[in-house]
Amino acid sequence: MELYTDLIAVVDLEEGEVEEVDIEEEFIEKNIGGACANTALLAQYPDAVVLGTGVLTGTLFPGSALGVMTAKKNGTVCHSAFNWFSGPELKLSGFSFVVLKGKAENPVYLWLHDEIADIESTDLWGKTTWDTTSWLREELGEDRIQTLVIGEGGEKKSGAALLVNNYWGTDDRNGLAALLGEKNVKGIAMRGMGEVEISEPEDFISAAEDALTGLKSKIKKRGAPVEGLDAITQRADACFNCPYACRNFVKTGTDEGVVIFERHLRDLMAHGLDVKKAAETLQTCYQLGVNPAYGKDPKALTTLGPQPVQPLEGKEGWYYTLGVCPILDQFGIDEDAAVRAVAAGTGLDISAETLDDAVSRL
Repeated sequence: MELYTDLIAVVDLEEGEVEEVDIEEEFIEKNIGGACANTALLAQYPDAVVLGTGVLTGTLFPGSALGVMTAKKNGTVCHSAFNWFSGPELKLSGFSFVVLKGKAENPVYLWLHDEIADIESTDLWGKTTWDTTSWLREELGEDRIQTLVIGEGGEKKSGAALLVNNYWGTDDRNGLAALLGEKNVKGIAMRGMGEVEISEPEDFISAAEDALTGLKSKIKKRGAPVEGLDAITQRADACFNCPYACRNFVKTGTDEGVVIFERHLRDLMAHGLDVKKAAETLQTCYQLGVNPAYGKDPKALTTLGPQPVQPLEGKEGWYYTLGVCPILDQFGIDEDAAVRAVAAGTGLDISAETLDDAVSRL
């Protein structure tokens, strides 16, 4: 299936078994990918947590770093995005979608690589997200492994639980990390050596270049536009294939630092912290796997009770389906170029109307 690697991994945590399911063209033509495809899979496996990649994830289309976690929280279907390099790594592991169903009897982690999904027992329960990622990379022998892990917040099923990508927080505003805790899943490790095929390469590249040219003409700075942040920033980083380096790296000690997700930093500043103290506190939030939207005391957040569901905002559903970072929406991404890229990449008759129809079902 063009623009996707071929498999869906259906992981039965209770039985310790994995079923590999082929991705059908009809499924992609109807559901496109990302959040929309995840929702369709969730309808088949109602108790599951679903990880998915967008149709453009891991391609040359600008900003195509996005992966999505989908599950029911408080009876409502919720989506959490994860960026950095984890979306492409998931797809290139051979599994464009992963369904986690049931509950493991004891803590486990999932290791996705070379079209193989291994369920591994672990004694990492109780470890910070930083220690967990470092251990997984050392144990599995590859520093470029991408991880999605939970900390104390997820283990304790906190309403403020936050999914952490490697060492840094994701936009898990509905605490889906707690659902991994309920399933006794400490984390998912991913390493991709696969490839994404393109149906009409020249047309796809032309569409991607049009979108990139438009974005580059509008992006004027590096780093998040937060007052005082530039003064303490050592560098600004970008996610996979993104023209906007929006992630500020701030030193918090001699050998430590934190990569800032703007929403989280603003949350802590809204709680009364100055920008430097907010960055330091954010590091602890990420180590414990808690979302600072709910307070400025990371340890207290690990036992927070249930919180109301936060819906998707603006055009996030559209971006979460494509697999493109919604932060680029502020620059007016070329939506026509995105649709042309999808059609050229998949070789399917997917139009703006087809995409909008899929997104409307979220």
